[in-house]
Amino acid sequence: MTFTPKVQKTLDIATRLLIATLALSYILYRIFALPAGQVGTFIQSVLGNTDVIYIFSALFLLMVLNWGIESLKWKWLIARAESIRFGKAYQAVLGGLAVSIFTPNRVGEFLGRVFILRKTDPLKAILLTIVGSFSQLLVTIVLGTLAYVFYAPRYLPLLMSDSTWLVRGFSLTLLTASAALIFVFFNISVLHRISILIPSKYSLRIRDSIDAIADCPKPLLAKTVLLSTLRYLVFSFQFYLALRLMEVNFTLFQCMMVIPVIYLALAAIPTVALTELGVRGSVSVFLFGLIAGNNGLDSAATLAVVSASTLIWLINIAVPSLAGVAVVFRLKFFRR
Repeated sequence: MTFTPKVQKTLDIATRLLIATLALSYILYRIFALPAGQVGTFIQSVLGNTDVIYIFSALFLLMVLNWGIESLKWKWLIARAESIRFGKAYQAVLGGLAVSIFTPNRVGEFLGRVFILRKTDPLKAILLTIVGSFSQLLVTIVLGTLAYVFYAPRYLPLLMSDSTWLVRGFSLTLLTASAALIFVFFNISVLHRISILIPSKYSLRIRDSIDAIADCPKPLLAKTVLLSTLRYLVFSFQFYLALRLMEVNFTLFQCMMVIPVIYLALAAIPTVALTELGVRGSVSVFLFGLIAGNNGLDSAATLAVVSASTLIWLINIAVPSLAGVAVVFRLKFFRR
């Protein structure tokens, strides 16, 4: 559909205001909806921790690095269609966060990024963005599976006495799924065979978009996985630092064994925006509770783990989303 310049401008302004309102409203809602006990635990931990300045500084620097790595990954992938500067890629990533923060499983991130581009067809840009997200999911599942193989035999017997069948069966399932995903990711050239099946009246645009990802060379895919792995290590270490800030007494080894299993579980659980924080906290408490022993986490430790999980959400999602709102006001959602 073609719009006049005046209508275009009006629709752009309305869309920007809608996205900004939804993003800001959701962030404020989540902050003010935090339980008083969780807020109290956070304040007590911050005031009582002598390393609070260093930990907070590290958390924010790692947040910048986290999204910087994601921006570089997206820049390399989108170069298949349009060459952009790193700064522009970073803006696109932040804008995508602002658009996605209130959507289920943050699916709006794909749409939020592509509107910063000027030459590329949106469908092609979305498909290339999905390749980057697929690589992150691949790393999450593979590393989560490896952590589960160490975690499950040690701690699932505390949950149920005869858990051998569950541990072995689920481990085999996860290892098989990991191998299958690795194979699929590094053989996306098979999409060429799918594109030729598209009816000719639709083929020009869709085939071109599919071919853009099918033609991704394996060295580029390997670099994408490498960056996804580096980013994964960054935000996993952030979680560990948040736990340290909240004075949760688990060793680095225990945390680095549980955190990948938490991210694996979160990847498998569909969530809507309003339940995301609750799911994060519940999964974290359950898995850390098994490490704590038969009695699980006490009330103080439970609040500390939930607070750490919430803090990571605030630093890694809420804060950069606020910056992303400013980016949204520069985007053009309706073009001629």
